[in-house]
Amino acid sequence: MFISRLRCVVVACTLGPGALRAQVQATDAHVIHAMAPLRLDGVPDEPSWLTADSITDFTQREPAEGRPATERTVVRLLATPEGLWVGVWAYDALPAAIRHAALRRDSDFESDDAFTLLLDPLRDHRTGFLFAVNPNGAMTDAQVIDFETTNPDWNGVWDARACLTPFGWTAELFIPWQTLRYHPSNDVWGMNFRRLIRRNNEEILWRAWRRTEGILFLPHAGTVAGFSGLPRRAIAELRPYGAVTGQARALQYPPDGNDSLLALGSTGLKAGLDAKLAPAPTLTLDLTANTDFAQVEADDQVINLTRFPLFFPEKRHFFLESSGIFKYGLVDHATVFYSRRIGLDTLGNAVPLTAGARLTGRLGRDQVGLLAVRTGDPENAVDLVARVKHDVFSRGYVGGVFTSQSGPGVSAGPRLAGGADLSFPLYVRGQNLVVAAWAAGSKDSATRPVATAWRIYVDYPNDVMDHFLSLMRVEPGFDPALGFVLETGVWRHTGHFDVFPRPHVLGIRQLEFSLLSWEGVTHLDGSLSHSLYEVTPLGAIFESGDQFLVNLKRLEDAPSTPFEIFRGDTIDPGNYHFNRAEVQLTSSPGRAVSASLTASAGDFYSGTSTELDATLTVRTAPHVIAEVDYSQLAARLATARLTARTARLRLDVAATPRLGSTLFVQWDDESERLTINARLHWIPSPGSDAYVVWNSAWPTGLADGVPWSRPARSALVGKAVYYFRL
Repeated sequence: MFISRLRCVVVACTLGPGALRAQVQATDAHVIHAMAPLRLDGVPDEPSWLTADSITDFTQREPAEGRPATERTVVRLLATPEGLWVGVWAYDALPAAIRHAALRRDSDFESDDAFTLLLDPLRDHRTGFLFAVNPNGAMTDAQVIDFETTNPDWNGVWDARACLTPFGWTAELFIPWQTLRYHPSNDVWGMNFRRLIRRNNEEILWRAWRRTEGILFLPHAGTVAGFSGLPRRAIAELRPYGAVTGQARALQYPPDGNDSLLALGSTGLKAGLDAKLAPAPTLTLDLTANTDFAQVEADDQVINLTRFPLFFPEKRHFFLESSGIFKYGLVDHATVFYSRRIGLDTLGNAVPLTAGARLTGRLGRDQVGLLAVRTGDPENAVDLVARVKHDVFSRGYVGGVFTSQSGPGVSAGPRLAGGADLSFPLYVRGQNLVVAAWAAGSKDSATRPVATAWRIYVDYPNDVMDHFLSLMRVEPGFDPALGFVLETGVWRHTGHFDVFPRPHVLGIRQLEFSLLSWEGVTHLDGSLSHSLYEVTPLGAIFESGDQFLVNLKRLEDAPSTPFEIFRGDTIDPGNYHFNRAEVQLTSSPGRAVSASLTASAGDFYSGTSTELDATLTVRTAPHVIAEVDYSQLAARLATARLTARTARLRLDVAATPRLGSTLFVQWDDESERLTINARLHWIPSPGSDAYVVWNSAWPTGLADGVPWSRPARSALVGKAVYYFRL
């Protein structure tokens, strides 16, 4: 430790302000090609770093837009035959106040200081990659989908190290050329850098530092020259895996607690392969055979207190990577492609994925995505998805999508769906304005007509004002085989008018007022289905990072048939109108102990209810993070009283950025089930992984208590993935 600190002091003296090279021009920097070897240890002290340009002109986006950063930041770039190196010197006048709780791979950096690198190798101003590191050397990454969204579930093959120093902290990032898509002849890449200083919630950027821009605003990213003549990508990246599974016997527990045997215990071996090919410099072909998702975290246990289906997010890596190109429609309301329709049945149980292929990337002005998957018993289907986006204007596109499900397990012939969409993000007088629309149709068989859905919306997402208007129509029978549809035969009109002034008094960074926010859903004949109208008379975000909101709500629901709201409790058909008041309190995640609380009370169908959602998070540096979530709805209805409770505990413990464990415990009083998902994850080298996963579930609420020695189901999985290139 003493030697490491001494080296950091030497670096501080060598590369201090008096030794920095000339600063870069306003929109230009150069990457220097270094032939001498570099060592990835978080201490950029090799002589090659002294030859690189120093990028130092960082500007605040928060809290004081346009002002110089309060702390000095230096970034230098080097290119080697293997990849891009980024050196970071993050000076800090109060090094003891640097926040660095996260250590696990893909941790949430909301509590920490952090540095983020944006790369736009194709210079298309639409897509790119984010690579972030905190002072512990913890890493996270994401694909850029558009100027408002990223895909944080993308996992690139790269590496980073960091070092706390007497003057702040330093970091080194190494991104292999193989991880990126680029034209070898392109000399100039789009690039940006962002640093977060958590103790004062300061965000600084090299370029695109206006509040209406940010690091995802690719047209205003910096330009870095010197990338011509880079090597072509390797022919293939291979990830063979092997997994061994041990399943305990499955038991069924009736209310009296006497278990019965559903299935005997078993053991099994499984092997498969994931491959990544480069058919062109800007295209990636992913292949998978006998795919395994044993390491995937369990879904959240949720009590559904509505009459509509629940939307669960995708967690399987094969479908998460490059998922942005396939995004279409309003994903949690009406879309033709919802990847959980592939390889999972209606109860969330796995269906074997025997083989799959995905081609993604760019051909000229077109982004393309093709997906083909073959599932095994009992589904036995071939699922196809095709997506294209053609560039229009500086950031817009027009596109199309097509999906198909066919095969011996699909009885009525191919189930087809398709559509077209457009999105025009405009930048008018320094403000964002988005106009977008989509339309889609589905057909279940040759004898049934096409059912359609469409939506059009206008968005004004800016710092001081955020306004939105949309109109959507979904016909009866719109049911894409690979999609998700919340409800059919309806008109849906939504919108909000929000104002966020910045008073700069009483420690308030920004006030929040919602003049009106609404979702109105009517049947096609004009009769009410359900609606929500909401006003926020007061809300504030403080300089400390704490915030609060007060919401007043008016809800309407008109079920035409009875539905079970909770186990044994039913809501009768009728027209229900209820008013509610809600308070939200959130403390800064930069604190060692933080909390969030949402409490509401008011009318609820034929009676009244109170609702509580609370989260308590404890962070120690580094790295133990414990998070407890509890939610409860207690209702008094005309015919019944009910209490719905859900509790979760998530415990993250990491020894290094490459060795960590997660314990996820859940319980709810509707299913009366306690589940545990425990995972140990080791990354021996970038791209290679080893997992040990334990899943178990017990019934609760039995007369004799929880049968700890006889779980309803239990499984232990060991899995190893080895990464190499050809």
